[in-house]
Amino acid sequence: MPNQPAEISLNRLELDKASILAVIVSLLADELKSLRYLSVHHIGSELWDASTLIGDVHETCESDQYPIAIGADSLELLSLATRVATFFNIYDSGLEDYLLRFKTIGEWAELVVNARLRGSENLTFATSGSTGTPKQCPQKWDVLVNEAHFFAKYLGPDTEQPAQRIIALSPCHHIYGFIFSVLLPLQLQLPVIRGPQALALINQRKMQAGDLLIGFPFIWGQLTRQGACFAEGITAITSTGPCDPRLIRQLRQQGLERMIEVYGSSETGGIGMRGDPESPFKLLPRWQRGSHADSLSECVSGSDYELNDQLQWLDQAYFRPIGRRDKAVKVGGINVFPASISERLQSLPEVAAAAVRLMSPLEGERLKAFIVPAEGQDDEVALKALLQAWCTCNLTVAERPKAFTFGSKLPRSALGKESDWPL
Repeated sequence: MPNQPAEISLNRLELDKASILAVIVSLLADELKSLRYLSVHHIGSELWDASTLIGDVHETCESDQYPIAIGADSLELLSLATRVATFFNIYDSGLEDYLLRFKTIGEWAELVVNARLRGSENLTFATSGSTGTPKQCPQKWDVLVNEAHFFAKYLGPDTEQPAQRIIALSPCHHIYGFIFSVLLPLQLQLPVIRGPQALALINQRKMQAGDLLIGFPFIWGQLTRQGACFAEGITAITSTGPCDPRLIRQLRQQGLERMIEVYGSSETGGIGMRGDPESPFKLLPRWQRGSHADSLSECVSGSDYELNDQLQWLDQAYFRPIGRRDKAVKVGGINVFPASISERLQSLPEVAAAAVRLMSPLEGERLKAFIVPAEGQDDEVALKALLQAWCTCNLTVAERPKAFTFGSKLPRSALGKESDWPL
């Protein structure tokens, strides 16, 4: 029997200005990261608020009114406005031109409020892929609200471990971060702590029972290596990629009460969930098994969705992802393609052969490269420096290998297949 559609909340959920402001800050920081080739930590977005000037303070006659300015030039400003207009579907209200007339983040947030009143209800998320143009993924507002409503019932006041506070370690402009650190706290009327403040709360051991941590595998790996301690009664939710069971077990040893894994994507939203890394995922109420193994069907519309993952079905409701069909891996929540990076490295005249892999959980969460030097490249120190410089100039942060190993031939198994190598 197919799953029944999710119950629709009786109370109309709507974004408030504070939530919109948080999403705009996250969007602008992410866009500037790409435009300026900086890490998000160098953007300084933790200091931005409603009064922050988006443009260059030197281009306004009222510079004294803006203690903080992003300093976007005319081309950056156009990119930032396009990013915000696309995410909030402002084009549906016809108000998109007003973004360039307003100066501050708070004025942009107010415009989004007005746009939503005029019909800009749905949202458009972007995939996190690092090759090519990110894919735009429109999502209906009611679908997002229904998913938040489902998890609000699962984590709300009528449960054994009700959430009391949201500690958000994931950016809220991604669909996962949006559902769990914007919609869920609105549904449950809970406070949210984000970004550096959230990390400081963990590092200073100021968490408390009822805290709900919203993160992803990269950050969980960081917390295990730091030896973070968790107070009794803390729940964590992970998504954006598979979380190694060893990480979850280690976090449990460090005091974490429970870890909930949510499987999904920007294209689909949440698909399934589980509370035990050894168990299969269970479909969320929106979905049923599709016409073939690697597809899903919406219960209400019957629309089919092709998945990027291969799924192993145990029955009509339970499944296990068994690998990406496109051979992508996640680095910091971003899709990267090791085979493509290997080919680019191997095209360099100094490299005879190259292999790129994701590090093991014990090694880290970044990529590593095995390099067979070309003839005459005997100085490994110089070659490593050359490769690191090339990667900095030609690869995104997530694509750059953080460890290089050199050898006379690529590692192979006894059967002749490419194999892993230790650092």
